[in-house]
Amino acid sequence: MLSTLVLYAYAWTVNPMTVSIGEIGSDDVGSFVRTQGHVRKIAAVGGGGFQIELVDYSDFAAITVFLPGKIARSIEFMGKIVPGAKLRVAGEVQEFGGEVEIAVSDATIVQLLAGAEENRLGLDTLASNPETFDGMQVLVGGEIAEIASAVDWDKMLIHSDGDSFWVDDAERNGARGNVDVFGLLLYNEERRRFEIKVAGQSDAIAPHPSDVPESYAIVTIRELAATPDAWEGRYVAVLGVETMAGEIIGTSFTLADAAGGERYYISCMIFGWGWSTDKRGMAGGVAAEFLGTWGYYSREAQWQVTSGEFTLRL
Repeated sequence: MLSTLVLYAYAWTVNPMTVSIGEIGSDDVGSFVRTQGHVRKIAAVGGGGFQIELVDYSDFAAITVFLPGKIARSIEFMGKIVPGAKLRVAGEVQEFGGEVEIAVSDATIVQLLAGAEENRLGLDTLASNPETFDGMQVLVGGEIAEIASAVDWDKMLIHSDGDSFWVDDAERNGARGNVDVFGLLLYNEERRRFEIKVAGQSDAIAPHPSDVPESYAIVTIRELAATPDAWEGRYVAVLGVETMAGEIIGTSFTLADAAGGERYYISCMIFGWGWSTDKRGMAGGVAAEFLGTWGYYSREAQWQVTSGEFTLRL
């Protein structure tokens, strides 16, 4: 009897029942199953373990997979299990917190079927189910319909005698040409640099020469660039400098593709890369594939694919 039970348990784990994610329910608790899907989310839990949410693109059913710490540490490709990667897993169906999940007990039954960089999605799929793919790395393709440099017009570069410094002029009402700049020197965490913020009542960008407001310390760009820490949090006046309006923060473009008799458009952004100075042949009408992260960009109030590096294949 004991040997029969052992053999049954062995067969149960070696030959799990293959099912789709949508077929797994509370009636399967205690069963050993095999399924596959794309990683939508991954979160670290206690003991070095992970909870991985898998989604099936065929019907968008989802399930959580639990990887204990000792299992995760045994998986050589653990670093590649990121949103967008495709996995095949096997494990016992359990119920945790009122939800059904799969608990993996052996690292050898976790397979990486495709990396996130191979997660190709049609523009129609993204457009019709945007929330499903939020935060996932996706590969999209189509024809470049529009292209333009993305410029932050709140920024202004001032320069003098070969030295330069950034100014945050959110009001965009400063003078241009040969000017005097009055503002507060602050560190911009997002851009990782010091900037002169022109925002207060006495702050201004005025034609040179102009009167320096009280309590503003007169400094040169060279002094600010050399020792910014010494001036942080102080009101400074930089006199007789030239200006260049706007800062290029990247390249925005639109991919277009047809599916089911409809034409779909997806907005894309490559931060830190200017297409107009590049010689890779990016232009309207060119077929391209773009690898990036799908998400909602609140500044533009739209869903888009973004990347921090040049990942466009023409």
